[in-house]
Amino acid sequence: MKRATASVDRTSTAVVGLALIALGGGAIAWEQGRFPGRERLDAAFVDTAVDAGWWPWALAAAAIVLVLLGLWWLLAHLPRRSVGTVAFASSADADVDGRLSVDLGTAARSAAKSLAAHEGVVSATGRSVSDRGQRVVEITATLDPAVTSLDKVAGAAAQTRNDIVTSLDGTPAAVRILLQCGKSRKHVVRVS
Repeated sequence: MKRATASVDRTSTAVVGLALIALGGGAIAWEQGRFPGRERLDAAFVDTAVDAGWWPWALAAAAIVLVLLGLWWLLAHLPRRSVGTVAFASSADADVDGRLSVDLGTAARSAAKSLAAHEGVVSATGRSVSDRGQRVVEITATLDPAVTSLDKVAGAAAQTRNDIVTSLDGTPAAVRILLQCGKSRKHVVRVS
């Protein structure tokens, strides 16, 4: 969840909670006759507003706004497993000011493309994911059905893993390579 979404959640929860406390306190005060001006309160404007011609339009507009806010809230809470850009750790002896970052998704796709070029691999896809709080570069390779032993592709998978680790040196990210036969993920073998 994004930090902004979490802030909106906390703020709106606090506002709604305070409003409900105030409403409950007001209802208790009203019931006990301690609400000032209770006998002078005229609620005839509610009947007038409900009978007015603009009332259905205002109600529809409010409903549309609430539905859109609800959809935005739901979409903001969808889990996003993609990691995106990660900054390289800086070294103490660096004499250049600035900041370097790497897009883990692009690195994963490039490594997958390289792995797909090896014999015995039909296709490969790469992505960056967040798995239990850890950044992971994940490569999923589909093997040629003619491949009967993992020895034929294990070297290529290990080399791809080493290439990723070397290129992301200093970046807190793990590498996971999955080998599957066919297009089903049921037969996936985790290599590293």
